[in-house]
Amino acid sequence: MSGVAGLFSLTFLVFTLLLFLRAFTHKLFDFDEFQGFLADYELLPESLVRPAGMALVALEGVTVLALVFAASRPIGLFLAIALLALYATAIGINLRRGNRRIECGCGGAPQWLSRSLLVRNGVLGLLALVPLTAPPPETSTPGVIAAIAAGLCLWVLYTLFEQANANLVAMKARQH
Repeated sequence: MSGVAGLFSLTFLVFTLLLFLRAFTHKLFDFDEFQGFLADYELLPESLVRPAGMALVALEGVTVLALVFAASRPIGLFLAIALLALYATAIGINLRRGNRRIECGCGGAPQWLSRSLLVRNGVLGLLALVPLTAPPPETSTPGVIAAIAAGLCLWVLYTLFEQANANLVAMKARQH
């Protein structure tokens, strides 16, 4: 793999790691709130909400740890893609039911369910697919530093976009 392609792959790996680290810490440190969001989806009996929430937090934690180590990275990327697909499925089911006034529970900016979250999860899954299909090569220290910086910048831009999207959805909801 060329140096530039490898740096893109490493950049998307860093971005995915940061994305799941934020989601994991949000759910872990505010588990009661996350449990409430999970219950709002009305996909599980009340008795299973807490165990399912604990399982999701654990899976996100395993995803983060797996992404850190080269040997387990493919597992971490697969888990990231699977979790994004699972979350998109839950969002899609509720959108079909007409339930838009549910906070997604993703971490970060509060967001009501919307089609844009489905698109977002699809794009995030594609970004996580890059390092899964084209693993980052061993690279020089300056290359690693550049990819980490680029991944961090991409994550900051994503966070800003997420806040802007949350604001847009909230403004549209006020108009109706």
